[in-house]
Amino acid sequence: GEEFVVRPQCLVSHVGFRPDYELARELQVHLCYASEGPMKLASSLLAARVAAERGGDASAAGDCLSQAPPGRDLLTTPEPRFHVLGAKSYGRASSFLLAIGHKQVQGVVALLAEALLPKLSK
Repeated sequence: GEEFVVRPQCLVSHVGFRPDYELARELQVHLCYASEGPMKLASSLLAARVAAERGGDASAAGDCLSQAPPGRDLLTTPEPRFHVLGAKSYGRASSFLLAIGHKQVQGVVALLAEALLPKLSK
């Protein structure tokens, strides 16, 4: 075969990612020791993966396109009004999608609106 050389202008590598929780170090955030994501969401993602594997569909266990957005309750932490959203919410898991992040933000905004708007109108 003919030899060719690839000269990319930009290379993006998203491997070995670890979330930085320096900002939240003094807050009450329960993190999963395995994925370094918030515990409620991490355990839900693990349960979905195990269920897919037990259901005989090993390919679905790793299919990030088949995942449902997490419920608002999975995005809460022991720290009042502190939520971990976006890629950081998935910790070291590689199945995060930007569409999931958008749904997370919508859910938390609705959650905060429910909690704060009645108090503001009084």
